[in-house]
Amino acid sequence: MKSTLFQQIKTWLAYALKMASVILSWFIVYLTLIYITNGMLQGAVAALGGILIAGLTLILFIGRSWVKPGVQRYVIIIIFGAFMVFVIHTSTPLASNDNPKPAPDFSDVPTCFWNLKTGSHIAYYKIAAKPGIAKKTTPIIFLHGGPGAYVRKLDLDFFKTFAIDGYDVYLYDQVGSGRSGLLPKSGYSHLRNILDFEAIVNVINAKQYIVIGQSYGGSLLADIASDSRMAGRIYKAVYAEPGVTVSSAGTATFTRSPNALNEDVNLPLRAIIGILINPGGDFTSQNEILNYMSNRQDLVQKLFIQSFPKDDRNSIPKVEPGLINFSVIGIIPPQVAVYNKDLKTKFQHNKVRSMLMLGESSYIERNAPLDLLRINPGIERVQYFKNAGHILWNGLHNNNVRVKNSIDEFLNDAPPALPNYPTLKDIPEFIRSRK
Repeated sequence: MKSTLFQQIKTWLAYALKMASVILSWFIVYLTLIYITNGMLQGAVAALGGILIAGLTLILFIGRSWVKPGVQRYVIIIIFGAFMVFVIHTSTPLASNDNPKPAPDFSDVPTCFWNLKTGSHIAYYKIAAKPGIAKKTTPIIFLHGGPGAYVRKLDLDFFKTFAIDGYDVYLYDQVGSGRSGLLPKSGYSHLRNILDFEAIVNVINAKQYIVIGQSYGGSLLADIASDSRMAGRIYKAVYAEPGVTVSSAGTATFTRSPNALNEDVNLPLRAIIGILINPGGDFTSQNEILNYMSNRQDLVQKLFIQSFPKDDRNSIPKVEPGLINFSVIGIIPPQVAVYNKDLKTKFQHNKVRSMLMLGESSYIERNAPLDLLRINPGIERVQYFKNAGHILWNGLHNNNVRVKNSIDEFLNDAPPALPNYPTLKDIPEFIRSRK
């Protein structure tokens, strides 16, 4: 009796392992077809091909000796049915492919547009220097994060304080983001964002600029500041929580700061497949994702929450709707490390006076800013803000005042009120304290 039971268990385990390999092969074939067909017809070609191939293998398997008549055959047919449901579900568009509804303008700062020589249609927001104050000769340009994100109301509120000091401030949505014009997916690149910036400074036409980059904007700023054509036009650079590591830093250091990254952010499987497997293809269109996200404010808000310390979650402002282009997120980040393979050498020849700013509760791995600190000799000081998250100027507590004071001190060559920390020699201790 025991021998018979053991033999049955062994038989079913062998069957289960074979079935697992069959199911896995179906999924691999389906995802491979998405990649090979470039997501043609929003995934319909890959879906049809995947179901046909799975159906043919199902017919072959039913005739195999290891698939016994009765329960085992019913099981494999049910699994095939579940696979069909999965394929149909993931190949069904999430939202309309119509042009997305434009986001409403800010109530206090009008949306203006540049038609750049690069072909990009860029939405920008100029906060003019306060009348009656001695005007600064170096305008401030802000580079937002993402990629695919946008200029937020909290960014405008923070940079208005610099206009009071006499600075003209320019904030703009990178191409394909916020209120700026869309490109075909093949048109998005890290290099395109760099060339757009170069075109923008030529349009503004000042002698030099102060450039502040946050998150991906900090990574974008690193390539701009290390470029011999543009380094001389940057008076000072501020890297606020730069979000993408560089490949030329040697041994990367990974650690994660205490953060609020425990939100249940669940993107649909179709969106995940589109971003990871076919970011530049036709599996998911930009319009589909933009329209889906504009109707999912709860999901966008959860993503926004990740940039704030956990203790602040009940005070977080509402994020603006319909402005994040998730199609860009899957395209640009993989390009950055490749583009930056010679960044260390470039920084040796192009030294822009710079400051690095870090938040205590950031969701990004610390290798990004620490790698930048290692390779960029132009970073003169580092400022570490406790009780602040990935977005340092979040409008909560006195963070805006602390961050503004820190930037003012750097711009005016005044000693920093906060310690210069972490320095290069502090990195090992900084890492140990956050593990």
